[in-house]
Amino acid sequence: MPIYEYKCGKCKKIAEVIQKTDDPAPLCHGAMKRLVSNTSFILKGTGWYATDYKDKKKPKPSTDKKPSTGKKV
Repeated sequence: MPIYEYKCGKCKKIAEVIQKTDDPAPLCHGAMKRLVSNTSFILKGTGWYATDYKDKKKPKPSTDKKPSTGKKV
């Protein structure tokens, strides 16, 4: 379950609450506002688009800088 941060509009204190995404905001005597916080979400290793799911059939652009002579060998 995610951890959400709430700030009380009355006392300005910040509370961290573990709750389901569909749970209501915690009750307080003042109005609570959910804060946007930094996460520790890091995409590492295999299993991501760039390493495993990207279309590998496309030819990569050539890095040769030799001019074409127009003759076939």
